[in-house]
Amino acid sequence: MTGVVLSIAYWVASSLVIGLVCAHIPVRILRLLGRSAWWLRGPSPHWYRKAIYIGLWKDRVPEAGRFGGGVSKRHLKSRDRGVLERLYLETIRAELVHTGLLMVQCFPIVWLKGGLLVLPIGYAVVANLPFIAIQRYNRARLSRLVGIEDRRILDE
Repeated sequence: MTGVVLSIAYWVASSLVIGLVCAHIPVRILRLLGRSAWWLRGPSPHWYRKAIYIGLWKDRVPEAGRFGGGVSKRHLKSRDRGVLERLYLETIRAELVHTGLLMVQCFPIVWLKGGLLVLPIGYAVVANLPFIAIQRYNRARLSRLVGIEDRRILDE
């Protein structure tokens, strides 16, 4: 039982630390990552709707974009090009948060034993992969909505 309590404390602490660190990544760094990070590319919005039915569940998951001074990605506040471009960059920030969490949240396997070993891996996958998919889906939609190539947003 101590291992489970330690795991929960670790997950909360790692989530707060990674969230705060990523909330302070400058926009210029997000642009640089967007230009050079091939792993941030995803399939078309159509693929997300047909393969994983993202439209049925994406609005039911929690949104923590405002945490640490970030930006909520739940609803479009404006269709202004600058706002849409900033939201595009914020999807990169959110994906970095969830990718970082996915990597560190499996660490409790070090102190858990037996059947509890699946707990950290299961938690990391369930708590992060849906959010990564949402960010990629939103980024692809924003790119189409603004009507420009990703490079133009990222080069400014």
